[in-house]
Amino acid sequence: MKENLFYDLLSLKLSGDATKDQLLQLEQLMLAYPEWRIIHDEMVKPGYLYTEAAVSQAYAAHSAKMQIAGKLTDNDDLTTYSIFGVAKRKPLLKRVWPYASAAAVLLFAIAVYWVTQVQKTVPHSNEITTKKGSRSSVILPDGTQVWLNVDSKISYNNNFGERLREVQLIGEAYFDVAHDKQHPFIIHTSNANIKVLGTAFNVRNYPSDKAVEATLIRGKIEVTLNARPDNIIVLKPLEKIIIQKVDSAHVQNAASVASNSTDIIDNKVILTSVSYNKRDSLIAETGWLDDKMVFINQSLESIAKELERKFNVSIVFKTQQPKSYHYTGVFHTESISEILYIFKLSKKFNYKIIDKKIIIE
Repeated sequence: MKENLFYDLLSLKLSGDATKDQLLQLEQLMLAYPEWRIIHDEMVKPGYLYTEAAVSQAYAAHSAKMQIAGKLTDNDDLTTYSIFGVAKRKPLLKRVWPYASAAAVLLFAIAVYWVTQVQKTVPHSNEITTKKGSRSSVILPDGTQVWLNVDSKISYNNNFGERLREVQLIGEAYFDVAHDKQHPFIIHTSNANIKVLGTAFNVRNYPSDKAVEATLIRGKIEVTLNARPDNIIVLKPLEKIIIQKVDSAHVQNAASVASNSTDIIDNKVILTSVSYNKRDSLIAETGWLDDKMVFINQSLESIAKELERKFNVSIVFKTQQPKSYHYTGVFHTESISEILYIFKLSKKFNYKIIDKKIIIE
């Protein structure tokens, strides 16, 4: 019975529906039965938690038991409720047949196996992509772990690891690189190459962004600009490099909100420390690993791009002034309508949501 309860609570946590009391109860069970923590820790690793298959299969197990208990009907697959006058969709509850309780536990066990084993295998294709609104994770042939943010892509050739370990990145990804002195790991972006031996860092290279960014969490990386291949910039832990794509305005703006340790190398590059939100103890550049959006003195124009990718919407500014409004905050479970409403309380602007399009004026 306690094992069944453990799986129930874990599936609720993965689906995001667990209450504080249920999370506490789950923790108490793992203290009493340490072997269950292994399953828990595997399921909630960064990258695995927010894969679509992990969440849907975990929720399927819980949904099965809910149906057995008579708490769900066949018409409860999709519900909506109103927040600030805007309809918000709850997560989809997939229909499952009302099998016995043991079958539901077995289904969840299959989900655990799928996430911890199948998900770890490298796909046959040498290209891994995510769409807007979805994230993914993959382990490369050398053991390097990659967490891919929304609307991103990494690719590598068949000769990966023979002499070098090279990947191409479009979008944003967090890398935990397997140590291998004999085969340096190199990430190619639109404006720079990043060379590492074994380390953990975040790289941001969205085509629509004005700059390429690399944030080092631990270890050491070497950044080489495509325009100046002989100039190598070495980053230390918790340092960040911003490489301007178009003009110097973005570099100056980034420097104005960074820490006192900011070093403007030239009108294309600055070296600074990570953006740290003291209130929530979060590093802004890697908050997305915990499915959080962290904004520190960020313009609404740049925030809009983040919202477009996360919620798979398009945002249009009818007037220019709101673009320059700056905001600081951390968002986790809020809907896009909630986020915009909170922004509107701070600095006045109007917005309309029409299906997948948002108009700000």
